[in-house]
Amino acid sequence: MDYRSIILRSRYKVIQPLDSGGFGETYLAEDLDIPTDPKPKCVVKHLKPQNQNEELLKIAKNLFDREAGALYRLGQMSDRIPRLFAHFEENGEFYLVQEFIDGHDLSKEIILGQPWKEAQVKKLLTDVLEILVVVHQQNIIHRDIKPKNIMRRQDGTIVLIDFGAVKEIKGLETNTQGIVTSTILIGTNGYMPNEQANGKPKLSSDVYAVGMLGIQAITGIAPQNLPEDPVTGEIIWRDHANVSDRLAEVLTTMVRSHFSQRYPTATEALQALTQSRPIPSAKVQSQTKRSLINPKLILAGGVGLMALIASLYFVPKYLAQSPSPVNNPETPNPTPVTTKKFVELPCDGERELSSLPPATGKPAWETERYKYYGQIDPTTKNANGRGLMVFKQGGFQYYGDFKNNQRNGCGRLSYPESSDLSYYLGQFQNDQYQGLGRLKWKNGNEYRGNFANNQCQGEGVLHITADNTEHDGKWQKNQLEGSNVLCNKQSSSPVASQK
Repeated sequence: MDYRSIILRSRYKVIQPLDSGGFGETYLAEDLDIPTDPKPKCVVKHLKPQNQNEELLKIAKNLFDREAGALYRLGQMSDRIPRLFAHFEENGEFYLVQEFIDGHDLSKEIILGQPWKEAQVKKLLTDVLEILVVVHQQNIIHRDIKPKNIMRRQDGTIVLIDFGAVKEIKGLETNTQGIVTSTILIGTNGYMPNEQANGKPKLSSDVYAVGMLGIQAITGIAPQNLPEDPVTGEIIWRDHANVSDRLAEVLTTMVRSHFSQRYPTATEALQALTQSRPIPSAKVQSQTKRSLINPKLILAGGVGLMALIASLYFVPKYLAQSPSPVNNPETPNPTPVTTKKFVELPCDGERELSSLPPATGKPAWETERYKYYGQIDPTTKNANGRGLMVFKQGGFQYYGDFKNNQRNGCGRLSYPESSDLSYYLGQFQNDQYQGLGRLKWKNGNEYRGNFANNQCQGEGVLHITADNTEHDGKWQKNQLEGSNVLCNKQSSSPVASQK
């Protein structure tokens, strides 16, 4: 195709293609209506839904109009966001015309193996977060922050381009129930946190991406090449950088694995970056405070649902509540116990348990309750060996060892986003937490030690992040002997385990 022959709306003449991606095509064009020589340049984005169903196109148009309105507002609010000149539809295809940013993207500056100095990184973070403050105040998520989508204009100004929202139009389709969804996952590996990869982006997802951008600049290492902690899932980067403790603390908070532990928006991240001492996320503070003051509030919404799931779906028979440490008014800031017990547990060394594998392909077998992907005994047809169990309701997933259709050996049970728990990693026996393991809450609290019958029982250590204390001793049915410190509560629900 001769791109130079394309003139849209009898006004925008295409000069050359700029990019072609999952959402469509981008062209450099000139505006023929402006009486100057040369004609001013602009960027035209062409978006075409994959499905041309009439009802789907109607939804696509509503989405397109709404998102174009958001882009127009943002462009009017900041000169570091490209202005939107026009948006229109022709023959079921959609077009955006935006301001052309004359400059280069940051992939030309952030080069692998060439780490930046701290002052440069801090300036970059400040520039990008200042733009995001405006974006987040409009409750808009960019969703694809990376070096290629950050331009340095010829005057040196940082400009944020390529907002991801309108890309959904390309992937709109109708499922078998007639529900319109988007098949496009917006984001880039390495800069995209877990909740965004699961299709549930939040404002703090952008904060994560900016943090990874800063870590890439100061280490000279691509995000996807940085190791993760096999237990917590946190990015390991500090040893690869020459950075002050203050900036390291800010970056670490920005890229926490779970969104509740990050700064909730760009405003809080920018405040932490520019003040003399970084502050924790306000959201983290409020969640921790609530969990310590009134654990019943946490349990009220989730106990009934989780108990039901436990009785039906092969889930351990207990429901966790956030630990309730003893409050001693004479020691408001107790010194943490520096115990060396249970630093490494038997199942910790199995790196493949650090995260769950994707459920792809045809399952080995499937029931109304779950799908199983993994090793099968050819004679008995039972689950024996390493496998993945995906529950059809509730959001639970287990990956680890099986014997005779039951969890036996090392494994990892991941809890749904609605739960206060994050995961259990450790030893199982006959579908129960039995032996040594670690139980991790989403607020950072963690129990390490012995379990019996799905309860904290035996020698163990409970670490509480809110006051940085460790409660070490012998546990009996989820309670530390000689105190009122609780680990969890037992559910009376039976365990369904058979195939």
